[in-house]
Parts: sequence; structure tokens; C-alpha cells
Amino acid sequence: MKLPVYQHLLNLNAGFDQVVRSLAALRKHDIFQAKELDHYAALAKEARAATNSHLIGVIERAETEEAGRRFGKRREREQREA
Repeated sequence: MKLPVYQHLLNLNAGFDQVVRSLAALRKHDIFQAKELDHYAALAKEARAATNSHLIGVIERAETEEAGRRFGKRREREQREA
């Protein structure tokens, strides 16, 4: 898997964290209802978890396939050299 994929995953999680932190900071202002902000923070955390679960599953499959290909190539090379 290429480094940019992991960088995008990091950026995505940083964005979700920013949303949660910003909602918490808005609780200090009386014009916002804490219950509503907490609801949206919970939704953001749920979306983060679901998104990570999906993306990491796709990454895991791709990494496993690559590991298998590389193992096969190494094994073939070692058998030719033996």
C-alpha cells in the first residue's frame, strides 16, 4: 500500500478529531444546547469508527494480497537460486 493512502487515513481521522474538539469548545457558549452538541459529537465519533472500519478492512485485504504476491516471488527466486 502506498504511503499517501495512510496519509489520507491520518488526515481523515484528524478531521474527525477536529470536529469533536470544536463541538466541545462550542459547549462553552450559552447559545448552544449542550445536549445537541453532544448528539452531533456522538454522530461524528460513530461516523469515524464506521469509516475507519471500512477503510482499514480494504487496506488489510490489499496488504494481505501484496504480501502473498511478494512471498510467492521470493519463494520462486529462492528455489531458482537453490
